[in-house]
Amino acid sequence: MTESTEWQRIGQVPVDTGQLALVDPMNLADVSQHEDAVQSRLEVEDSDPASMTYELVTNEIGVAVSLVLSTGLGDGVYPVEARFEEVEGAVRIADVRVRFLPHPVTGYELPR
Repeated sequence: MTESTEWQRIGQVPVDTGQLALVDPMNLADVSQHEDAVQSRLEVEDSDPASMTYELVTNEIGVAVSLVLSTGLGDGVYPVEARFEEVEGAVRIADVRVRFLPHPVTGYELPR
């Protein structure tokens, strides 16, 4: 296995809700059903700067189907980076990260 430690920009993700969901497309309906509850919990937690600003979304039988994250300073277009590894002769994505801070436009200031 060959490992690459270099992060490469692979795209960007636009955010208009101040949050991002990590979800298998198969589970989008489950996430949509819980959107209001997740949003209200994140808004309450955002008022406490020491809080964790993520929420695990579960379906009706308690199985996790998504992770919803608050995006640092709100709306924007955030860079997405990946690190690749060679596994069994094929190059695959090993890690993905989204850089929320500093904000890509305003730095560390809150967007207006």
